[in-house]
Amino acid sequence: MSSRLAPSLGRVMPWFVMKRLNQHWPKAYHLLRFGTLNVNTPQHWDDGWARHGRGGFRATDEIPSVRRRIVAIAPRNAVLLDVGCGVGELVTMLAREKRCRCYGVDISGVAIAELNKKGFEGRVSALPVIPYPNEMFDLVICTETLEHVSDAKRTVAEMARVARRGGTLIVSVPDGATDREEVHVHRFAVKRLHRLLSRHFRVNDISVISDGQDRNLLAVATKP
Repeated sequence: MSSRLAPSLGRVMPWFVMKRLNQHWPKAYHLLRFGTLNVNTPQHWDDGWARHGRGGFRATDEIPSVRRRIVAIAPRNAVLLDVGCGVGELVTMLAREKRCRCYGVDISGVAIAELNKKGFEGRVSALPVIPYPNEMFDLVICTETLEHVSDAKRTVAEMARVARRGGTLIVSVPDGATDREEVHVHRFAVKRLHRLLSRHFRVNDISVISDGQDRNLLAVATKP
């Protein structure tokens, strides 16, 4: 189907068909709604961070309970990578409260520029590429990011590559049962998230965290 034709077709589709596509086949929804299989481009995120600044996407996507749990779990003094770090709210907390040495990677140059201003090293890259050396990090964190990437399997493989043996992975994603965000290209249930992570990590726990109407899955895993 032509990418030019697809949005026109999407506009004449019944709303309940588009709603079902968004929930169960998000990439098909993206094609019909936006004319692309994934709207999460560098330009999309640069524009968003430029508009919203520190109060942008990440501040609204991450629910407070998830952040508190991550800070509680994170080992003290870890060398840490935040995959999809945004402007660095979470790494700022971890550096302050757990004395972690923090690095970041994000698709948005605007976000990384803000991260650098806070004194952290960050690199601009579209996932699945993570431009850091093998086995560099004690802790890899990926919050509210896997649902946006085209290739979640390769992204997890890259996170395993940069994690040290015995290192910790912490991942949070929206619970697919309640996730209706149209820019997401994946919906995750506990079983799907476990299957994805267990290709490269030993999954220790996946919990459901609720804050009002928001519900997230939080996974903790170890690199064998």
